[in-house]
Amino acid sequence: MAYGDPLLAEIESKLDANRPLSMEDGLALYRTWDVHNLGRLARKAKERKSGKKVFYVLNRYINSTNVCFAGCTFCSFAADEFKEPERVFRMTPDQVFAKAVETGTNFNQIHIVGGHDPRQLSLDYWLPLMRRFKTALPHVQLSLFTAAEIEYMAKRHRLSFPAIVTALKEAGLDNVNGGAAEIFAEPTRGKICPNKVSADNWLVIHEELHRQGIASNATMLYGHIESLEDRVDHLMRLRESQERSPGYNAFIPLAFHPDGNELSYCGWTTGLDDIRTFAVARLMLHNFDHVKAYWMIQGLKVCQVALQFGADDMDGTHGSTDEEMIYHSAGTSSGQYVDDREFRRLIEETGYVPVRRNSTYDEFPFDWTPSEVTPDSRRRPELAVSP
Repeated sequence: MAYGDPLLAEIESKLDANRPLSMEDGLALYRTWDVHNLGRLARKAKERKSGKKVFYVLNRYINSTNVCFAGCTFCSFAADEFKEPERVFRMTPDQVFAKAVETGTNFNQIHIVGGHDPRQLSLDYWLPLMRRFKTALPHVQLSLFTAAEIEYMAKRHRLSFPAIVTALKEAGLDNVNGGAAEIFAEPTRGKICPNKVSADNWLVIHEELHRQGIASNATMLYGHIESLEDRVDHLMRLRESQERSPGYNAFIPLAFHPDGNELSYCGWTTGLDDIRTFAVARLMLHNFDHVKAYWMIQGLKVCQVALQFGADDMDGTHGSTDEEMIYHSAGTSSGQYVDDREFRRLIEETGYVPVRRNSTYDEFPFDWTPSEVTPDSRRRPELAVSP
């Protein structure tokens, strides 16, 4: 194989020997101008893991509240209950359940994201709702919370991390979302999310989840004030965490969106930076099975290209009435819903085989449906979101 960049030949020999890449290797991958061979290496690594499969999930996505007092400088979604009450919304448990089932029950995952809302983020709110979901929709996996929310609840209820994880597991938690990782490296983290869970605690919480049998994802927010060294350091810490306590399903690169937040001067990520980040992640994270190209962040066209640069998952369809608000508040124009037939078409167009999954990557036929629907899941209480 002819290389324009000889460093890639050295890196390929390490990959073929299943040797972890170093900080210097990661920086070389980010800086190489030999993008075609970078993509080839990432595709090769992806196909070692999942062959020709590319995954997607039929899911429901709900933002349950936008009240948050974390004060992250990159966020356009959060609302201060006292300074901007006109923007505030929070959903009751009945409203969350109604939103989840209003377009039917043929989905395999419910993905809920909120904020640091003192009136919602408590075990008293979540445990009964989680049990209700598990009773009414036993085929649906619960992908809830981030490490930041779990830390918040642990402090609120004066529980250790193992104790709160046990409580959440007993209520039916299947997977924890990868958010709140942002960038681990200080001082960058201290500038963008000084009031959020620390990098060390983020890792400790995810490793405790894994020890108790709860899967999780991991993310990295890139394209703001971080350096390339920060990015590679972040990936290496995730890789080491997976070694200590296996349980991460997927890594999701999150491109920074600049509209309406304090870091708007950073601007938008470029398409080239996006696909480089997918490739570098796939090559650095040799012990992660999946790298996800989340279409709502990058858009469907970039996600198709990402499948040629190491990604093997395009996330979920969302319900036809779902409303993602975090990235839409920051300027994304990707839309809210994609029919699963369109997902399959886009994946097949790249030469891969679409595979329907759930949160933990169990596989389903594309036309799978739940065997029965319980009376509770047919309920449609009125959804009137209010403060």
